[in-house]
Amino acid sequence: MSRFLRSAVVSVALLALGAMIGCKSGPTAQQLFETATAAQEQSDFASAIKSYEGLVKSYPKSEFAPKCQFMIGYLYANHLKDEGKAREAYNAFIKAFPDDPLIKDAQWELDHLGMDVNQIEELNKIMSSPDSASVPKG
Repeated sequence: MSRFLRSAVVSVALLALGAMIGCKSGPTAQQLFETATAAQEQSDFASAIKSYEGLVKSYPKSEFAPKCQFMIGYLYANHLKDEGKAREAYNAFIKAFPDDPLIKDAQWELDHLGMDVNQIEELNKIMSSPDSASVPKG
């Protein structure tokens, strides 16, 4: 094999390898987010979490990643009642996305993890205030 032909074969192989590495196979961030939210709407929380986790793992810099990480904690805390996994997910959110607008919500959730709504003083104050009676429902 001539030097030129060998060089050409190596170049083509490197280009093909680069193309394979550069192209992500599988669902896009948008598709994973839509799958997760659809599962959540159907109360299939385990599937929703799996899709949210897949998105965060595959697309950690996407616009959806912060909300997905937050929702993992939310679903574990409020629907699956797994405080340990909820705590892990919220702490991962705080660590990975410290400037996200949901940061205060994540900290609030952590501070009240496992508490009954009747045990949360600030909610009791809101519900017992005279203004809460005039808030339209629905």
